[in-house]
Formats: sequence, structure tokens, C-alpha cells
Amino acid sequence: MGQRKKVFWLMKKLLYAILWTGAGVLLTAILFWAIRYPILRAAGNYLICEDPLEHAPALFILSGDPWDRGNEAIRLYKSGYAEKIICTGENVPTLFKIAGIDYAESELTWMHLLASGVAAEDAELLCLGTSTREEAEHILHYCREHNVKKAIIVSSLFHTRRMRNTFRKVFQNTGIHLIIRGAPSSVYDENRWWEKEEGLIFVNNEYIKIIYYRLKGF
Repeated sequence: MGQRKKVFWLMKKLLYAILWTGAGVLLTAILFWAIRYPILRAAGNYLICEDPLEHAPALFILSGDPWDRGNEAIRLYKSGYAEKIICTGENVPTLFKIAGIDYAESELTWMHLLASGVAAEDAELLCLGTSTREEAEHILHYCREHNVKKAIIVSSLFHTRRMRNTFRKVFQNTGIHLIIRGAPSSVYDENRWWEKEEGLIFVNNEYIKIIYYRLKGF
């Protein structure tokens, strides 16, 4: 009889443990569901890392989004923050390759600048670089060659943290002052990026690339 009571007591204790564990998991899930938007918003905000705006003789637009990044560069140029805009990147969009159009992303950005009223003498092409790291190295070479001591670097808002980390390593001890600025997306709202497929893809890719860049030491 004593053995039966002991088994019953152990089963009862196990049942309580299972119930309490289940209740804890359920409450945790409910809590995370209730605060999911602040968590998602914080995940996006972490990727944004901009510097205060300053006037600079040169502004560089990184490749990847000729429209949004071009629009931000145009805004800064017309607001008097930059005297010259340089478009970087040698990648040709896949759809253009299919159509037999041999325009690099930098050329598309450059055409967008001219069509939006940027003076031809103030828009320059630098069709080099296939990644953030490569573009940083080519921009450093350009700055040294043209004696540029201060430059604005424009990319997408969610790209600014990784871009800043990469450029700081490349430009370390060069004496060149960089101003990192982000272009807002015209497709999704950065405060609610999870509502659009493009936002989900961009944030997911950025976190993967941040990990990859750290592993590579970029």
C-alpha cells in the first residue's frame, strides 16, 4: 500500500510539473505575442545607424537600389549638403541581363540623377564594386586620388549599420571623415517592415550578412 501511495504521489508531482511548465510556456508565448510589434520594430531599428548631417564635397551612392538611394542623394544635393555625387557599383541587374541591357546599377543611379535635375558636371560614375566591402575600398581609393577629406555615404536605412562597420574598418587611420546616411524605402515602412515581403527579405538578409561579415572580419 505504501508503494502505491508513493507511485501516486510521484505521478501527481509529475502532472503538476507538466501543468506548470505548460502554463509557463503558454504565458511566455502570450507575452511575446502581445509585444511582438515592439520586438520586431527594435530588430529593424538596430540595423539603422546614421550620422548627423554635415556638408561634404562628395557624396557616394552605394549600388543596390538606384531609385530610393538615388532619391535620398538628390534630396541631400538639392538641400546643399553635397557638391558632387558619385555612383558606385558594377553589378548589372539580372532582369537587365535577360533583356540584353548592359547597364550597371551605378549607371542606372546616374541616369536617375540627371533626370531629376542634378547637373551633369556634379554627377560622376564609378562603375566598380560588387559588394559593400569592395565599394568601400574603391571609394577610399577615389578619396585619396581626389584629395577628398569628407564624404557622405548613402545606402538603404537598414544597410547603414553593416555599411558603417565595414567603412570604418576600411577607412581606419586615413583621416577621412565619413557621414553615413540612410535612404528610406519607397516599398515598405521601416517602422512596420514585417508587413511587406520586401521588408522581411531585407531585414533577414541584413542579419545574415552582418554575421557573415563578422566571421570574415570585414
